[in-house]
Amino acid sequence: MYKHKRYDKNWRFDHKGTQVSTHTDDADEANRFIKEYKFYAENPIVKSVNDALGCWADDLKKENRFSINHESDLRKISKWFGDFDVTNIPSLAVKEYVNRRTKTVKHTTAEKELRILKGAVNHCHSEDYISHPCNIKIKSSGVICRQRYFEDDEIKAIFSAPILKDKPWGKLLLKMGLGLCARKTAIRTLHRKQIKFESGLIDFNDPSLPRKAKPRAIIKFPSDAFKREIADALSASKSGYVLESPKGPISNYECDTLWLKAYKEAGINSDPNREKACFHTLRHTGAIKMVKSGRVEMKEISVYLGHKSISVTERVYAKYKANFMKESASVMGEAINF
Repeated sequence: MYKHKRYDKNWRFDHKGTQVSTHTDDADEANRFIKEYKFYAENPIVKSVNDALGCWADDLKKENRFSINHESDLRKISKWFGDFDVTNIPSLAVKEYVNRRTKTVKHTTAEKELRILKGAVNHCHSEDYISHPCNIKIKSSGVICRQRYFEDDEIKAIFSAPILKDKPWGKLLLKMGLGLCARKTAIRTLHRKQIKFESGLIDFNDPSLPRKAKPRAIIKFPSDAFKREIADALSASKSGYVLESPKGPISNYECDTLWLKAYKEAGINSDPNREKACFHTLRHTGAIKMVKSGRVEMKEISVYLGHKSISVTERVYAKYKANFMKESASVMGEAINF
């Protein structure tokens, strides 16, 4: 911050090669002006829902997580809510949206779309683009999500699917989902520079990710055999990515097409009365195997999964412990033993 020697007495500063006047000779006021100027110059201005959806989509793209499904959902949400003030979405508009959507889709689909809307707005709030979180309230359908996990016979059926013989990278993709308990995008974008063969570590973190992206883990190779599989995949890779098809690094579409086909060939989602399995079910299954073994502490499982807090891990997985509620049942058994 400086003052021009010849012209006015107002404080000035340089921003990206341009002189900018603060329009004040008061140092405190000038500093406040500079702080606000740089914030709004370097961050998007979010006023409408469309602005919030755009910011959220941009950050998803930076994480390589944006898919055709996201694009479709955002198009529907934008058409209905796009022009509303991002900090004051009318509850009547939300109610009417649900009423109209549920004429053609399940209530859970409409609920998912509203959660995307709420998540996009809250993302902008967490990044300090807006002053308040999303004001809409979503009435849950009560459906329990992601409780499904694979039994041993289902895992064998998946890894015996014919499509994995035609696409060698597919088996490694599914094995990484189960054995490393990693999220799909973290696996898909895993690069040579993130593999530390000397120390035997896989670092799923990527410096190019947005600062508030989902946390990722740094874990050890589960086995020497798996370490050799990764090394073989990298030796054949032209792009430097662990997973590569003849077209190059695998896309989100290729990834989804493969696991959906493998599940179908294994008969995974053939029972209409069971919760549908998705790629995340592999991660969930791996975590449950660690818990059920009784050999891994919950803190270590939390680190392996890349959770921000052990409380998240305990909330989801504590019920799978072999001794879960054993003592409480024993105490209450004594209480009614008369």
